[in-house]
Amino acid sequence: MIEKACLDLAKYAFHKTPTGGDEAFYKLLSQSTLHTHEQDGQLTSMVVDTHFQVYFQGQVVPMSGIGYVASYPEYRGNGAASNLMTEILQENYKQEMIFSYLAPFSYGFYGQFGYQYLFNQKQYEILAIDFPKGKKTDLLTKRLSFSQAQADMASIHQQADNNGSLYRGEFEWAYYFDLKKQPFFAVFYEDKLPKGYLIYAFSGMDFIIHEMIYLNQQAKDAVYRFVSSHAGAFDNIKYTAPYNTLLEQDMQEPSRAKIRLLPDMMARIVNLSAFLERFPMTEAKQFTITDALLPENNLVFGEGEAVEMTISEFTKYVMRDVILREYF
Repeated sequence: MIEKACLDLAKYAFHKTPTGGDEAFYKLLSQSTLHTHEQDGQLTSMVVDTHFQVYFQGQVVPMSGIGYVASYPEYRGNGAASNLMTEILQENYKQEMIFSYLAPFSYGFYGQFGYQYLFNQKQYEILAIDFPKGKKTDLLTKRLSFSQAQADMASIHQQADNNGSLYRGEFEWAYYFDLKKQPFFAVFYEDKLPKGYLIYAFSGMDFIIHEMIYLNQQAKDAVYRFVSSHAGAFDNIKYTAPYNTLLEQDMQEPSRAKIRLLPDMMARIVNLSAFLERFPMTEAKQFTITDALLPENNLVFGEGEAVEMTISEFTKYVMRDVILREYF
């Protein structure tokens, strides 16, 4: 069975069992297109292409998520992975995919396929006693199971600033927070309406924040107050956040926090015509776009100042304000 062979390759190539175990890997494959290369009847390389949707400029558009790009070491350098990447992009172009995202093992390798580094992560390591305390509010805090919290978390997530982030349907919520990880959930209610949530876990003496979203100041205070109430039980609070998070502005002693900005994911526009149909350019520019991998994207459009860009440069130009909320 090819799925089992791919699981074995993933474990070998990445030196670990996929997060969430075999069940999570097979669940991902059930929602994905599997691209593989074989030699003499043996699997040599694979790429998993999972179709998601992302928020962009007030719309929800299709996105190809590239993952598990792997080859056995004795077959590396034979061009199989590159051929699979090209095959996927050509297939996704025909399907009028707007974007493709991936987490690179090499920015240079994926740059040759038109991908552009766009997203950063902001990592916080804070002494538990230094986490913002939050003012007391009238909001109701409920610690819930995933099944109890999912609908209200989805409602909050859809209202948040998500430009560039993943649109989460039933599959995404269950896959990331029920199969891959089984964290804790707290939801914060104002007049019975969900206004914020916290997804968190414990690791030794560390309190780990997976996701923290609030829709107004009161919800922010309630979330902060809930996290800081754990200060007596933990030494540190760790949080990997969207790059535009400014948690340090709410700390009394921000200089004691360890804060790092780390390069994260890459993206590219896949079908330029489909993108322009959804998001027509309004600047006074005439764009000439070149795409070495997908010549169908070699287009000239707009009126005004002449500007020449590769598909990678154009992707960076139009996605300059995006964020990526997800860190799973």
